[in-house]
Amino acid sequence: MSDTVKSPSTISPARYNLVAQGLHWLMAAILIYLILFSSFEEVPDAEMVSRIKLHSGLGILVVVLAIARWFWRRARPRPATITNSPRWQVRAAEAVHYAFYALFLIAPVIGLVLAGLVAYDVSIFGVFSVADWLADNAGAADLVNSFHGFSADVLLALIIVHVAAALYHQFYKRDGLIWRMLPFGNPRI
Repeated sequence: MSDTVKSPSTISPARYNLVAQGLHWLMAAILIYLILFSSFEEVPDAEMVSRIKLHSGLGILVVVLAIARWFWRRARPRPATITNSPRWQVRAAEAVHYAFYALFLIAPVIGLVLAGLVAYDVSIFGVFSVADWLADNAGAADLVNSFHGFSADVLLALIIVHVAAALYHQFYKRDGLIWRMLPFGNPRI
């Protein structure tokens, strides 16, 4: 049994299609924003509600985009696995991607539970409101906030691993992997 992946199928495209690329980069931008501006410490009360509403709305948007991405990914052929990639790298990449999808759902759901525990009436882009439907409970809110923060930390760690792997392929292996998620460049398979 070989430790490397066999040659790619001739059926698979060389790169992801534009919809998959657009969903990937849109979610990347939203997640980077959410991570960079997720701290609500030292935020004036006047700003707090609007920042929480934006954060919550973007979190729900992540869920919607992740579901769309999941179905799109299942319906369209993906590029073949990079030739001669060790099996452990292929499995690790698959594990990271499945963990991404799990966290794209888990972190926002925990965030919604948190919104239901605080005294703010959080409106999600004005479409629906998450009032304090679980009652104002500071102890539970602190615990749920810890879970939400932990899920965000795990997501950040996965993003770092994902970016590091892409850079490894681009600059060390020079196998063109990064170009598969961009509409330009030369993806080699």
